[in-house]
Amino acid sequence: MRRRQHEAELKLIEEESSKRIELAIEKLVQEALDSEELRKEVERRLQEGRKKVSEDVLTQMEKEREEAALESQRKEVSYTNSYIVYIYEYIDI
Repeated sequence: MRRRQHEAELKLIEEESSKRIELAIEKLVQEALDSEELRKEVERRLQEGRKKVSEDVLTQMEKEREEAALESQRKEVSYTNSYIVYIYEYIDI
């Protein structure tokens, strides 16, 4: 009987200790989340992310612009070549 009572008391102490530890951890986490330092770090990372996205978008737009310019040149050369062939064929007639 005494042993069971002792085990029950130990279990109660363990549960109470676990609750206290959990509350202490929650308090520390909440304090960390509320800290100005964490807010600044989050803001810094957000700004870095925005900057990278902007740079990536600008790079992609420049690449697409260059590709469009090359395609335009190809079409122009193709049109010019077709026109020259047409003129030569016309002259030979």
